[in-house]
Amino acid sequence: MLLKVSGTLSQEDESYWFSLKTGLSIEVTRCTTRAGDGEYLFFVSFDNDIRVFVFSNKEEFGLFQVLKNVKGVGNIKASRILSLYDVQQLLNMIKAGDEHELALLPGIGERTAKRIVAELSGRLTHTRHDFDNDFMEVVNAACDLGYERNVVTELLNGSSEWRDKTLEDALRWVIRELNKKA
Repeated sequence: MLLKVSGTLSQEDESYWFSLKTGLSIEVTRCTTRAGDGEYLFFVSFDNDIRVFVFSNKEEFGLFQVLKNVKGVGNIKASRILSLYDVQQLLNMIKAGDEHELALLPGIGERTAKRIVAELSGRLTHTRHDFDNDFMEVVNAACDLGYERNVVTELLNGSSEWRDKTLEDALRWVIRELNKKA
């Protein structure tokens, strides 16, 4: 679930809290370098427990979606990365292949850093579709059906025909196109 909320993001001891104008505060997992008053995006995850991730814009959320799908990363490590680097810094590190800087992050390590760079560096050169929500929804849905991520990504990057379709219709289009190639 994705929500757009206005309020204040602040740190108290080891926790981050989002305070709404009504006086209600929610403990959140910070996925942004920004803090203070403003409009934020909340992503509520129901994986193993209920956790609220907070982002300052859709770019951060899109990059979070991509990062968490890299083997060995997941929600928590992706949020940790985005809380330390803004989107542009992180994209520049990945494009430059700066595995060493990524490996210095808590919980990432050398192998995961190499995997992040390997999986994402090639995708960053194609298009900015990689980090938008519609793109990721279609890719994830196709992968859930057993299609390979790199094949689906290449197909979507090569055409904009799927763009004006609903998720279901875009997925049908992907399946139809991939079956033509098979």
